This record gives sequence, C-alpha cells and structure tokens, in this order.
Amino acid sequence: MEELLKELVEKNPEVESAVVVDEEGIIVYKYEKDLSIDIEEVATQLVNPVNALCEFIEETVEEDELKEMLLFSRNYQFFVYKLVNDTYLIVVAKNSPLYGRVRFKVKSLIPKLIKQL
Repeated sequence: MEELLKELVEKNPEVESAVVVDEEGIIVYKYEKDLSIDIEEVATQLVNPVNALCEFIEETVEEDELKEMLLFSRNYQFFVYKLVNDTYLIVVAKNSPLYGRVRFKVKSLIPKLIKQL
C-alpha cells in the first residue's frame, strides 16, 4: 500500500501527500513529501463532512453514493475518494490548473488500492 502511495506522490510533482484514513480520520497508510500543512489535521477535518455527505446522498438519492470530492483552496487541492469499508483516500496537491491530470492519475490508482485493503 505504501508503495502505491509513494508512486503517486513521487511521480506527480504537484502531489505533496497521499493518505488512506478510516471513518474517524485516523491515518492507516501515508506517504508525503515536504508538506507545509499537517496532513493528520487535514484528514481529521475532512472525514466528518465527507461522512455526512455520504449519508445524505445515500438517504436522499436512490441507489447512489458519494465516490469522489474535490476541494480547492488558494494554495491546495484536496482530492477525497471513498474506497471500501469506510476508508478514504485523501490526496493533497499544490494548486495547479492541471488538476485534471492529477485527478486522472489518482483515479487510475484506486482499483489497486482497493485490492490491497
């Protein structure tokens, strides 16, 4: 698992960190470069609203679920993906107009991550 996260971070210059967290925001796996923000705080703060949105969508929209969420701040992009068993992949990248490329790379890695969970 760590090797997959390392590959994602190292092969994409915009990506600073990739973590797999549980439903409480506790980091299960992580790989990061020199990150100027606290990834543990990011994980903890993101997972609660994501859980709430997952519940909302599942209860409101028939046969649907939240799979992906992207957040943009002035300096960062946060990619959040629901994996399996209430685990999430959170990727932190420097803000870039090429976020679609990062998103594609992350999404292509998800099936491999799910196999390892």
